[in-house]
Amino acid sequence: MNQNTAPKLDVLAKQLAELAPRWHSVKNWPGLSLSACGEFGILRGLAGLSSWPARQQLETLITLAKADLVTTFIITQHLGALKRLLASPIASDHEAIIEQLSSGKRIASVGISHLTTSRRHLATPAVTAEPIEGGYRLNGSIPWVTGAKHVDWIVVGASLSDGAQILALVDAIAPNLHSGPGAAMIAMEASCTDAVRLDSVEIKSAFVIAGPTDEVLSAKSDATKKTGGAGGLQTSALALGLSLAALEYMTAESTKRPSLTTITDSLNAEHEILLEQLLDACESPADVNLTELRHQANRLVQRTTAAAMTTAKGAGLMKEHPVARFCQQAFFFLVWSCPQPVADAHLCEMAGLEAP
Repeated sequence: MNQNTAPKLDVLAKQLAELAPRWHSVKNWPGLSLSACGEFGILRGLAGLSSWPARQQLETLITLAKADLVTTFIITQHLGALKRLLASPIASDHEAIIEQLSSGKRIASVGISHLTTSRRHLATPAVTAEPIEGGYRLNGSIPWVTGAKHVDWIVVGASLSDGAQILALVDAIAPNLHSGPGAAMIAMEASCTDAVRLDSVEIKSAFVIAGPTDEVLSAKSDATKKTGGAGGLQTSALALGLSLAALEYMTAESTKRPSLTTITDSLNAEHEILLEQLLDACESPADVNLTELRHQANRLVQRTTAAAMTTAKGAGLMKEHPVARFCQQAFFFLVWSCPQPVADAHLCEMAGLEAP
């Protein structure tokens, strides 16, 4: 990591960690922490606007996730929208929006999961786009949008009648756009993730950032090639960040309880090996099995948080205890952008079966 950046990041991480216990319900949107990340230049750096190498970006995400997973998760969704706008052919037409998003003065999110996983089984697309003069009319329901009620812009995926798809930058306060306040969840509730309904929301062609094309989010599409796609290494990085928070707790406890030292040292060593594999992967992804890496990151975060709970004993079950938060958040990685092979491997492991 850049030596000039590290001290500033440490200061920010401490600030985020102090605020993290506040973000526990839909009434606690972490706007203060998001603003701080913008002011420290973190959003600009993670978006690729400050010449940060890929390794530094992942290291930063791990540090942020260790301090505050809720805020860091929201940042990944914000970056997903910002990077798609930056990679689009209309980027030069929206420099003011890009500046607001990269500075944290405005926050964006993505509503695209229905194009790849959520609700793909339905006969009718979750969100449709009808061509109109000068743009499109959008109808339907986006099942998952992080920060639905709080963000300023949403990158929306929609399907045309011929099967082609578009991605569009939609104003979150557009007429006929209705956002839920945030779903009640066992963890990450303060991310205010909820459905967004579009009832004849009209957008101009100048805000179409990709498409129309077949499978706009496929690996071969420009919208994905230029941004790295959804999930991937950053999701594994966040899992390692949360693992690190759990291990930090265990390390502190091991200084008072020597019987924990061998166990903690073993888990820390495993974390270090996986961390190096992750950082190496960002520099040469073609040489790494990303699915296996995600499986190992998921597996480690489940085990380290469970070990921290065992270490904390009954105190860890108290809502205000940090380990309670870590354990709840660990479940998130079993469902968030979790490829089916990774899910299958987890299920087989829990059943004591060989993975297919």
